[in-house]
Amino acid sequence: MRPETRYIIFAAAVLVIIALILGQLPGSDAATHEILNKLKVATGFTLLALVFLFGFAVLMYIASGRIDLSDLLSETGDSKGASMSRFQLLIFTLVIALSLFLVVVSNMAFPATIPPEILTLLGISASTYAVSKGIQMSANQSNTQPQTTDNTVVVANPPAPVVVAPTPVVVAQTQPPPPPPSVMGAAGGS
Repeated sequence: MRPETRYIIFAAAVLVIIALILGQLPGSDAATHEILNKLKVATGFTLLALVFLFGFAVLMYIASGRIDLSDLLSETGDSKGASMSRFQLLIFTLVIALSLFLVVVSNMAFPATIPPEILTLLGISASTYAVSKGIQMSANQSNTQPQTTDNTVVVANPPAPVVVAPTPVVVAQTQPPPPPPSVMGAAGGS
């Protein structure tokens, strides 16, 4: 088990134990409500700290070179270069995430609903990326099928033996066979 996983399990166990202890405290409903609200705030800050630490760990891995971001926006395969669909997906996601973060910070509360227009824009951006990958994969498949001289396509890795095009069988011999004796007699008698 990785150390990060152990820390998460430990933090969750501590929060569950605290919740069980607070749930068993005697007192009025108002006091219990106040204690549970404090527990919610403590849980929120604990989760925020965990997310921050995970983000910091990812940034440290990027800075040390363990995570390589050089191919984040580049295409794979034959067409090397920047991918506009990947760039659009990255920018849309970052802009919307930053906007949501600023709304939460300014209101000190998570919005009750996220406008469906924002989710639609994210969906359009993600589907644009998915469609571009589909087009790229179909173009790569059509370009990588080898063809023979008689324009028959050779299937790579067929599931079963497949005869693509019949070819005549030529048997190579070193010398021609001798003619039958009746042919020699007919040729010699003329």
